[in-house]
Amino acid sequence: MRLSLLLALRHLSDPRRSRALTMTGLVAAGGICVGVLALTVFLSVMNGMERELASLIQDGEAHVELRPGGAGAIARAAPVLDLVAAQPGVAAAAPFVRSELLLARRGPDGRRRMETATITGIDPAREARATEILGWIEPRFSGFSPAEGWILEGDAGPLPGIVLGIELAKELGAGLGDRVRLVVPDAATARAGALDSLRGRETWRHVVGLVDGRLYEFNATRVFGDLESTAAFLHVDGEAQGVAVRCDDPEAAGRVAGALLALPELAGWRAETWQDRNRVLFEAMGREKALMYLFLLLTVAVASLGIVGAMTLMVSEKRAEIGILRTLGMSRRAVMGVIVLEGWLVGLSGVAAGMLGGLGLGSWLQRHPLRIPWDLFIMDTVPVVLNPVDFLWVGSLTLGVCLLATLYPGWEAARMDPIQAIRSV
Repeated sequence: MRLSLLLALRHLSDPRRSRALTMTGLVAAGGICVGVLALTVFLSVMNGMERELASLIQDGEAHVELRPGGAGAIARAAPVLDLVAAQPGVAAAAPFVRSELLLARRGPDGRRRMETATITGIDPAREARATEILGWIEPRFSGFSPAEGWILEGDAGPLPGIVLGIELAKELGAGLGDRVRLVVPDAATARAGALDSLRGRETWRHVVGLVDGRLYEFNATRVFGDLESTAAFLHVDGEAQGVAVRCDDPEAAGRVAGALLALPELAGWRAETWQDRNRVLFEAMGREKALMYLFLLLTVAVASLGIVGAMTLMVSEKRAEIGILRTLGMSRRAVMGVIVLEGWLVGLSGVAAGMLGGLGLGSWLQRHPLRIPWDLFIMDTVPVVLNPVDFLWVGSLTLGVCLLATLYPGWEAARMDPIQAIRSV
């Protein structure tokens, strides 16, 4: 009844002043709306980026990599692969060798081109069960058909084939069927940009395929060859340098790695999970999300000043009405509660509009993903994942700040002397 009486008394004042108060409240709600919308959309993009990155990494990399202790190699890979593949939680196991090297060639324009890369020697039959890499390779193009086993007939006899990341091939100016020089250089004789002066272990390979991992770093740095010829070129003292393990549950990679290292046959071995290899990346993304929540508080705090201003203006304009209610018996706590409630409703309307706007814009971006250049983003599209938990956190924090913003105007209204308020009319 008291609330109804207050609302009735408000309409007794000048309609022009009421419209001014309404506009002030709408401006305050609009500020809250814009802040909530921006943050919910940004967090949705961060969620999408994190999920997409995790999915691509899980598909293109081993969930766990096992290596012998020290710098040793695996003399006989088959027994180790059978042992690892038989363990609970392991879906597949594949051998690999890996090294950093230089790729060099003369481009079609005659320029000498050189790029650093990581070459991985794999067993295609086993790798097909351990990762999705082979499914990303596109070997088909006009006038060329690679032979089985990635072996091509070169000018000086058979040349093993390699698969290049699409961005790496673009930088080298190399296409399918081109010959590329692989060099593990001797640092004492290598000079940057001097292709002819490079010395060290070197070999030639034919490009038999291009791979698109949908990540710029992957496409710009990865090279794949067959296990045997790559191990021979890298002078690996054994059949493999490590074992790539695919887990039934990628998130359980740490638990699977611990169980594998506990086997007596693998005593002294080292294990690295996909989370370990990408820890810095995901920690940086987590810190960015935490900073976004901090920016939310700052944005909402600024927007809440509009609520403070609107409620303070309302208290000033409604002094007579508040004084009448106080003389009719309304307590200070009730007066403060009414002012706080009205200010909180302004914030609630802004939060509701912002969350609906964020949901609508996020859904639109899911259906129409934005495409951006590789050099601006590590993906070619902006992924979006709408997480209800983030929406709830944003809404709750914003409403909490709006509630705090209404306490001062409510306190000012509650401490007002009713007699002085009525006389001031």
